[in-house]
Amino acid sequence: MYRFEILLIALLLVLFDKIFVVDSAFFTKYVWSANMMILGIASVSIFKERAFWLKWLRNILFLITVLVPLCFNFIADIAGLIELSLFVYLAYYSLIFTEVLRQIIKKSETNVSVILGSVCGFLLLIIIALFAFLLLEYNIPHSFNGISGSTLPELYSQLSYFSMVTLTTVGFGDITPASDSARLSTMFFTVAGQFYMVALVGIIISRFTSTKNE
Repeated sequence: MYRFEILLIALLLVLFDKIFVVDSAFFTKYVWSANMMILGIASVSIFKERAFWLKWLRNILFLITVLVPLCFNFIADIAGLIELSLFVYLAYYSLIFTEVLRQIIKKSETNVSVILGSVCGFLLLIIIALFAFLLLEYNIPHSFNGISGSTLPELYSQLSYFSMVTLTTVGFGDITPASDSARLSTMFFTVAGQFYMVALVGIIISRFTSTKNE
């Protein structure tokens, strides 16, 4: 109960609370860490495991996503651990996105839960794109034009913005993909975002229409 509402609040905090925190050092040390832990905890309630291996996979990934913010100062000094952490976040939120999508499609009628779940799915897609872009930029520096700084918090803030404008197809042009890998990744998430919106809107409208005609 209220699992999508809680997840939605956690996602909004992760994506938009930088608006209210000017101090980057304070944001990275306290706010971002707290938000990622809240998002990880909120994500657990989404799963309705049907397989033993999936439950264990979720638990392992969840544990790592909670530990990373707590040990960020230690992890930040070791390149291999940063890459592993980014990959784990990418895998974990992809798993959550898949589960949210499964639950939305499984519903036989349109209700508030389906609409909130659809919004959560789109925001999760933004976060998945964010960690994919972070992983790319961290492994291949200068994959994106218009990015200043090289620390993970600096990259996180700017690529979070870029992932939003990419999936919404706004494309202001202040940050652009510079390498072939970056261009292909950007194209993939642009298409994925548009397909998600078209498919989900179609499902919601068709179910709402069929419910009214009954």
